[in-house]
Amino acid sequence: MALTEPVLEGRARRAYEWGRLRWSLRLAPFVLAAAGTAFACGRPFDLTGALTIALLPLAVGLSFAGGSAGNAVIPGLLGGSVALALPLLVGTVGHFCLGPSCMSFCLPACVLGGAIAGGLIGAAARRQEREAPFFVSALAIAGLMGALGCTLAGLAGVGGMLAGALLAGTPLLLVARR
Repeated sequence: MALTEPVLEGRARRAYEWGRLRWSLRLAPFVLAAAGTAFACGRPFDLTGALTIALLPLAVGLSFAGGSAGNAVIPGLLGGSVALALPLLVGTVGHFCLGPSCMSFCLPACVLGGAIAGGLIGAAARRQEREAPFFVSALAIAGLMGALGCTLAGLAGVGGMLAGALLAGTPLLLVARR
């Protein structure tokens, strides 16, 4: 029985899509490691789980989709990991984040982490001459990843991280679009 051309095309397409999915799933261990780190540093299980449930399919899905948004996943995860690490490091060096004392160390750490994330994302967009979908996707990934740590300072910490990312990343994006 000879295989017809449509059957071969269908098999080739399925093999291609499965390969792309396997390639995209390579990001899952990094997302799960970030969630494990946040949980190990005392972040609540339900909040960490909710953020991970949002981040994991977004990262894998954008990577699978490809294009400008798919290329944004790695810079978003790298930038978000900085925003995740800084407030957690403040918490692990002995600072107890509660009430007004949280605003003196944790909130600035979130803003600084967000600014570094935004700078990394903006630099990647500028270097690769990416457009707005790149920046928006990378910012969404970095925001969810950074929120794993910045929820330590509450909603103000997450907002400060996002504000820092936008303030640092937008000028670089604007330069990249010229």
